[in-house]
Amino acid sequence: MSSAPHAPLFVREMGLPTRFGLYVLVCLFLLGLDARYATLNGVRSGLNAIIHPVQMALARPWEWLLGVGGFFVAHGELAAENNRLKRQQELLAASLGDRIAIEAENTQLRALMALPPRPGFTLLPGEIIEASTDPFTRKVIINRGSGHGVAAGWPVVDANGLVGQVTRVYPWSAEVSLLTDRSQGAPVQNMRNGLRIIVSGQGSDNFLEVRFLDMHADLQPGDLLYTSGIDGIYPAGIPVARVAKTEPPHHTPFARALCQPLGGVGRFRHMAVLVPTAGVEKQRVEKQLQPASKKTSK
Repeated sequence: MSSAPHAPLFVREMGLPTRFGLYVLVCLFLLGLDARYATLNGVRSGLNAIIHPVQMALARPWEWLLGVGGFFVAHGELAAENNRLKRQQELLAASLGDRIAIEAENTQLRALMALPPRPGFTLLPGEIIEASTDPFTRKVIINRGSGHGVAAGWPVVDANGLVGQVTRVYPWSAEVSLLTDRSQGAPVQNMRNGLRIIVSGQGSDNFLEVRFLDMHADLQPGDLLYTSGIDGIYPAGIPVARVAKTEPPHHTPFARALCQPLGGVGRFRHMAVLVPTAGVEKQRVEKQLQPASKKTSK
């Protein structure tokens, strides 16, 4: 006898189309019932209460990923913005420095051009184009030379006072020995009492010195020294220096005084050559006579 199980005689399974149609009818019935009478609100609320924690738990990793991505994006944007602002700040700082330098230069130029006319001299403005690299000399090169009517020996000033003297002339430039050079000196007069002395350079732009001063000379700190004009090189009345201090004699019969130059020695780029009007007229006459002399020699 076979022991295989036998299926029930009266069980009949519904086919797949029938079940599908039945499910559709049930769904339509529930939709109509909920739309008409809102009978499934309680069921919907209950299911929402059950499903909401699961939704939040599943959405949390995505929110973390979005937060991490947003952090890196914001960090990159802030870093780029920070670099851009730094570059802009550097450009603004450079522009501000250039503007300050230009304003200071314009102020010095306006003061130089506003110098009162000096009888017998005309001002020839010039600009420093080169400075001496020798640490033991104080010389500069200006962009004015014999082609502009400059000759050796003429004084050089700025808006504040005496600067130096033209010592060598080239066709389109000239060498100016500053007053602070060790080889330079100028006869000056104390404006307080008329005392005449000679100030000399000592190789520093900050000080001049009176080397052979009578120990009884009436020279006090604060006295203003102007050119006396007795040397025939520097015209009288140009501000030169202010006495800083006097030193008593040490192992010598002479005292010594240190003075601060009033002119912008070693500070400004622009200066003016005092051109004697008589010298300019003489050069003009010589130039006019040169062609005539050449013709007669031929």
